Amino acid sequence: MTLPIMTALPGERRGYVDGLDGQLHYRSYGEGPPVLLVHQAPWSSLQFRHVLPRIADAGFRAIAVDLPAHGMSDPPKTPGIECYADNLAKLLGAFGSGPAVVLGHRGGGLVAGRLAAEHPELVCGLILDNAPFYTEAERAARIGKFPDNQTIAPDGSHITDRWAWVREKGDPDWSDETVHIAVITYFLHGPWKEHGHGIIPFYDFRADVPRIACPTLVIASRTDPIFPWGGQIAEARPDWAYAEFAGGPGMVFDRPDEWCDPVLSHIGQFTEFDSEIS
Repeated sequence: MTLPIMTALPGERRGYVDGLDGQLHYRSYGEGPPVLLVHQAPWSSLQFRHVLPRIADAGFRAIAVDLPAHGMSDPPKTPGIECYADNLAKLLGAFGSGPAVVLGHRGGGLVAGRLAAEHPELVCGLILDNAPFYTEAERAARIGKFPDNQTIAPDGSHITDRWAWVREKGDPDWSDETVHIAVITYFLHGPWKEHGHGIIPFYDFRADVPRIACPTLVIASRTDPIFPWGGQIAEARPDWAYAEFAGGPGMVFDRPDEWCDPVLSHIGQFTEFDSEIS
């Protein structure tokens, strides 16, 4: 039975910490070493609702954050991947629980990677789940490619129009529940187009990848259009672990057990390694 989408999970705790320009909202589940989960744009922490209990059952504290201007977090004054990462540093500092394993999905992977590069003391392990790896030319071509339209139609057609757009552009294997989350979170984050897809082309992840010192797992989903980038990241960092999913980018939501297999294995390895060197 599927739980109501917008209802907190039984046992889930939600809260706020002060970020750089306002409040950051998070969901927390379980106790133990922290695992910070960073959603893709323009979603929210709801993206991880099916895996929070699984990570907690494995002995960790799973923390899913709403990035600035997403979900129930305040927008920043100066948007950007760098700004998001610095806000996550504030979040982890507020918890005061030691370095975390940080996982980022798609654009959230860029934020997680920047956090690991800029604040290495806060990250004991990194998981890049289908993170993009744009060249300079690809970043330039992407500017303005995803216009944001938050206009509310009096007949409610803005919802069905967005639904059709997500069905056309998204993973064809996405369930109706996943599409529902994609549509609802899109309108909930408000007219902040510069905070979602729009900021990604202005960040050069290729410059930060060599700076990341912590153990890292790269995940690439075979039916995701950005699948080849996983192999390119692995080539750039042959010292990192690499895993492939049989499905697409929606596995974290629609196929959580399969998604958790390599993720939990590496989370355990990262935290054991951190304990050995502490």
